[in-house]
Amino acid sequence: MAAIETRPRHDDAPPKVSDRFVLELRTNAARVPAIPVRPLSGLEVAVAVRYAQDEGGQYLPIDLSGMKRIVIDPREKTARVQPGVTPAELEQAAAYWGLAPLVDRSGFVLANLLAAHVVTPDGELVEADADALRAIRTGDVVGIVVDATYRLHSAAELRR
Repeated sequence: MAAIETRPRHDDAPPKVSDRFVLELRTNAARVPAIPVRPLSGLEVAVAVRYAQDEGGQYLPIDLSGMKRIVIDPREKTARVQPGVTPAELEQAAAYWGLAPLVDRSGFVLANLLAAHVVTPDGELVEADADALRAIRTGDVVGIVVDATYRLHSAAELRR
């Protein structure tokens, strides 16, 4: 089940990596073959990538299915979603506000992609610039997309 928020949070506290994730990372990475780590935030993905780099570029599977946060901004008609969110979960969250995402067979219509955060191969968490957004839309992105912001549309307009 996705965690749904209706407006962006404005926390003053810096994001933290949970002790649970650090323990999972160290335990799973030490196994051969490595067991996937399951981050819950972009920061935890960045830590996992950096950890794998620091260990000599070892293979470390990362399972993003637990990253299911959805933030709907009904005024701006946008949805910020993590990679574990399914199109059905986003549609359900948006429908509460009378909104809907445009989806295609791949899940989302990338033309409606407004912004994204990406973990680079060297473990840096960055906001995608215009070139990176173009690369995401065409499937040429190098890195791990840890959240994406999509334009939503009025559900009534889409039914016409």
